[in-house]
Amino acid sequence: MKKSLLGKIGASLLILSMALTGCGGGSGADNAAKPKEASKGDAKTDASAEKKLSVGYYVSGNLGDSGFFDSAKEGLDKAEKELGIEVKTVQGGANQSDWPTGLESMVASKKYEVIVVGTSQMKETTIDLAKRYPEQKFIYFDETITDVPNIYSVRYNQREGSFLAGAFAAMVTTSTDLKAANPDKTIGFLGGMDIPIINDFKAGYEQGAQFIDPEVKVISSFVGDFNNAPKGKELSLAQYNSQNVDIIFTVAGPAGIGGLEAAKESGKYAIGVNSNQNMVQPGHVLTSMLKNVGNSIYRAIDLYKKGDLPFGQNESLGIYEEGVGLAKDDLYNEHVPQAILDKMDELQVKVVSGEIKIKQD
Repeated sequence: MKKSLLGKIGASLLILSMALTGCGGGSGADNAAKPKEASKGDAKTDASAEKKLSVGYYVSGNLGDSGFFDSAKEGLDKAEKELGIEVKTVQGGANQSDWPTGLESMVASKKYEVIVVGTSQMKETTIDLAKRYPEQKFIYFDETITDVPNIYSVRYNQREGSFLAGAFAAMVTTSTDLKAANPDKTIGFLGGMDIPIINDFKAGYEQGAQFIDPEVKVISSFVGDFNNAPKGKELSLAQYNSQNVDIIFTVAGPAGIGGLEAAKESGKYAIGVNSNQNMVQPGHVLTSMLKNVGNSIYRAIDLYKKGDLPFGQNESLGIYEEGVGLAKDDLYNEHVPQAILDKMDELQVKVVSGEIKIKQD
């Protein structure tokens, strides 16, 4: 019985095979190949889907500034973790003359679909490279670049953020609750270089201070670069010890770390910049004026992956967009008098609502 049944099944399969082969002459072989071709195509699609966006980050200086460059790196690290990209960081070092060739090496390698670069000192170099390498996409931060079709740029309304810093400093210098505040209505400003973007910080700082008290005087010093921390410290100590300054806003990149050290050494106060530097010298760095560079870079990468990043255009992010603001962490709440905390919250609301108008050039 079993043998007879197997024989019938075999015969049936043979007849079916002959029928399929006989229909359309050789088409049975073609049909048999098609599933393999489709499978190969699916494999290609899967491989393409798995390919990660390659992003290069060129630092016109070095990481470790507890500020601007580190903030951008934090945004890229977050994007690498959450958006599935690959990031390669190249540090240009302190020698400014090396930066153009360093960035061009990254571009010429053709390894990166997008290159992230920033600061005002790299603007002309980036525009030049974008025009010579039109297939390379750039995300440029902290400057305005328009009408270059392969560059998206984002800048931060540092004048708004610095207005808050100036108002804060004016309240600190007249405070009777802070033991290191002296009776003189004098506050300090430490800039990296005497250039437009740093002077924009300074202008906002002065506006904020004079909004609180028109009699507040601002003493300014410029390091001459953004890397010389010893000189930043020296200039800050001169303000603290010889010019009756009791709080300094340090807008000098890594050189500003010297200013924060001077605040501790002299027993006075400072305001950090770009990233939250409150923990650098706790109790002396009372707050920091934030440029949320990392958030803006993460946002730009996300928009790029969605095909929505507006190349050829610039976006400006202020307090309302959370592009700038003050660092209000546990150290801020611990060391700043409640009256100043409350007033700063009030001022921020009024700036966002437009009740307080900040003059722009």
